[in-house]
Amino acid sequence: MSTHHRYPWTVSAMHWLLAALVGANFALGWLLDDMEALMAAHRALGIAILGLALLRIVNTMRVRRRLPASVNPAGSLPHLGEKLAHGLLYLCLIAIPLLGWLKTNAAGHGLSALGWALPTLVERNRQLSHLFGDLHAATATLFAALIGLHIAAALWHQLAHPGQGLARMLPIGPKRQRGG
Repeated sequence: MSTHHRYPWTVSAMHWLLAALVGANFALGWLLDDMEALMAAHRALGIAILGLALLRIVNTMRVRRRLPASVNPAGSLPHLGEKLAHGLLYLCLIAIPLLGWLKTNAAGHGLSALGWALPTLVERNRQLSHLFGDLHAATATLFAALIGLHIAAALWHQLAHPGQGLARMLPIGPKRQRGG
């Protein structure tokens, strides 16, 4: 069992950066209405989210021995729910940008990141474009619900277990671990 009480700063920083990017991209997604400037920003943020999510997964594996233990007892229903929710959150962080990329390619558009053309994953196909678009939207809706659940659980844990909930993920505060 881990004796660490706070998340390493790299895990915390990537968590909050991803939260900000996802929030911004949700807002852009709701405002799109085929406005090309917003669509370009939405796509760019989606690619950034995908890259940062992959980096976060690698980093979390790198520092896994320094992660604090769950506040939920191992094997309990809340612990299993926590693991399932976190797994689905990570899955959404990867799947939503990939579905958007597939939808964009199937609509006949290319993508680029930092001036580099990204590979075309599928050829132009109107039916696939609609399918990937519907999956992208449905997965984003699931993601929004999971984020709401995640926030509610973090707030509940902060109230039920002071110092063991939200405060563990804040990038500032006492007893910040080094080397993360």
